[in-house]
Parts: sequence; structure tokens; C-alpha cells
Amino acid sequence: MIAKKLLARPSLTLGVTIVLIYVIVALAAPLIAPPEGDSPYIIPKDGFSPTPRPPSDNHPLGTLQSQYDVFYGLIWGTRAALRIGLSITFGRVLIGVLLGLASGYYGGLVDATLMRLTDAFLAFPVMAAAMVMLVVFGRILETTYSGGQVLMTDRVERVLIIALMVFGWMPYARVIRGNVLRQREEEYIQAARSTGVRGPRVMLRHLLPNATQGLFVLAASDVGAMVVLVAAFNYLGFGASTQGDLAADWGQMLSVSRNWIIGSPANAFQYWYTYLPVSGAVVLFSLGWNLVGDGLRDVLDPRLR
Repeated sequence: MIAKKLLARPSLTLGVTIVLIYVIVALAAPLIAPPEGDSPYIIPKDGFSPTPRPPSDNHPLGTLQSQYDVFYGLIWGTRAALRIGLSITFGRVLIGVLLGLASGYYGGLVDATLMRLTDAFLAFPVMAAAMVMLVVFGRILETTYSGGQVLMTDRVERVLIIALMVFGWMPYARVIRGNVLRQREEEYIQAARSTGVRGPRVMLRHLLPNATQGLFVLAASDVGAMVVLVAAFNYLGFGASTQGDLAADWGQMLSVSRNWIIGSPANAFQYWYTYLPVSGAVVLFSLGWNLVGDGLRDVLDPRLR
């Protein structure tokens, strides 16, 4: 029945197809683009020329300046994008669900305190708050771990992921709280309480499975949004630094390619391969997850049936 509903919506089918393609590419990255060097997330370079080279047999999508392989960065950037998007979204869902459950179930002072905390976090712009954390903790990490570029990159990336988790769980808490408020007075909850089941067990075993309306829709849309946001941070230079090398990150690749967007006076699109493949990957990734989120909303929301 659910499979028929999914297939009956072409947009959802298209979104799932796009997401599956990215997942397959991420899993098969070592086979599609065999890693070189100490870290597979550092793009190998084929020379030192500052001018990008067009697609060739050795480089199917050409090279960036300093001869970084675009195809390699695109493939391993897919794995990095999925890891970052899913990690941030999972952390947001976990924090929001736990706080939303407690707020909706206990009510009273607990509810008022947690909702005022939620409002306080909502007052902070996500990008501004994440930038502050990156500037403060990123500088500390750069000073402490200046000798290890791969280690420093991983740690700065963790700061960015944690920052986006900490300042992004609020919509999930509100969704779960609203669903719990509607469910906590139902007969099955009263029956569980009357048998002596404690609060945490009631919340996790009885309330949570019946209070997920809208949760998966919000999470699916958030994955694509987080990848675009992280790419924007890296494009602006707030993300991970690799001390002279180029990471397989879509944002950093776009940052390097922006010098070649205008092409040459004779051919404005001469260096299209430096920015179009990466830009297309970012757009399609976000589009796929947004289509999945919209499709799930159409299938799961009874008001739209």
C-alpha cells in the first residue's frame, strides 16, 4: 500500500532515485576514484600549472588550478557531503526529539523552561552563531594542531558539525512537543500509566512511535539544506583548512574555481569544467532531498490526502 503511494508520486520517485545515485557513488568512491596519498579526502594534483586544463582521458572532468582533479573531488566530495549532512541532521533530530518529548510529556515548569530555552536558541541566527564558533574554536585548533593538516581538517569539520547541531534542533523539538501534547491524553497512554510504567519508558516506547508526524519530512529536507550551508561556509573560507592542499569538498572546490568563472575575453565559458560539475552536484543533491521531503509530506500528512 505504501509502495503504491510512493510510486504514484513522480516527484518522490525522482527524489529517491537522485538520493540513491548519490549513495551508490559515495559507497563506490574507492572503486570509481581510487584514493591516493595519506587521506582519500585530499584531491591529488597532476602538476603545478596555475591554469586549469580541460577534460581529457586522464581527467574526465578536467583539472582546477594547480591541477587538482575535478572528477576525484566530485566523487569523494559526495561521500563527504552525505557524511556531513546525515551527521548534522541526526544530531539535530536526537536533541530535538529528547527535549520535545520531555517538554510535551511533563508539561508545567519543565515545558515552560524547555520552550523558553528553545526560543532563546531561535533568537540566534544559525550562520552567525556557527561562524563565531568556527572563528573561536577554529583558531584554537589551528594553533594547537598546526603540524597535522589531516587531523586539523577533521577537528575543524567537527566544530562546524557541532555548531550546526547545537543551533538547529529547535524545529524538531517543537514538532515533537506538539505531537506529544496531542497524544499524551490518549487512552493507551493512560493505560500504560495505570500499570505503573515510568515516564521515560512511556515516552520512548509508547509516545515516540506515535508522535513522529512531520519529523521525517523535516529531516529529509534538512539533509540537503545542511550540505548547501556547509558548502557555503567552506566557499567563504570558514571551513576546514588543509594547509596548501585542496580537500574533496564541494565548497572549497567552488571557492577555487570562482577565479575562472568569467573565462577569457575570447570565450566566456572556456573554464566551465571548473565550476559547472560541482555546482550541478550541489544543486542536484539539495533537489533530491527536498523532493523526498515534499513527497513524504504528501504521503504521510492526512490533511493532504
